Amino acid sequence: MNPYITEMEAIPVSEPHMVAVFNPTTLEEDEHYGYEAEMQYKRKENTIKTILCSRLDTVNVGEPVMLVYHHGMRAYKHNRHVIVSNPNNCVGGFYYTNGTEA
Repeated sequence: MNPYITEMEAIPVSEPHMVAVFNPTTLEEDEHYGYEAEMQYKRKENTIKTILCSRLDTVNVGEPVMLVYHHGMRAYKHNRHVIVSNPNNCVGGFYYTNGTEA
């Protein structure tokens, strides 16, 4: 992973749906799968932004997600390198490495 890409945290406020995004290469609007999320900034006020994702990404409203900036589309996107464990993607529950249930 590129060390110059900044990861940020956000809280989704909507379910993923098709959104129109301006494509800086073609100078036209493209339809992309995405959702709105409240960006958790450290030095300025939190704001709602559109986040690009795919249909394979797990997005639960109110649960934190990690984002990276997509320089080509000039928009934030769902980080595919970080997976947040939750009951929806952990079959069988959570366990410590010694086998006891968490």
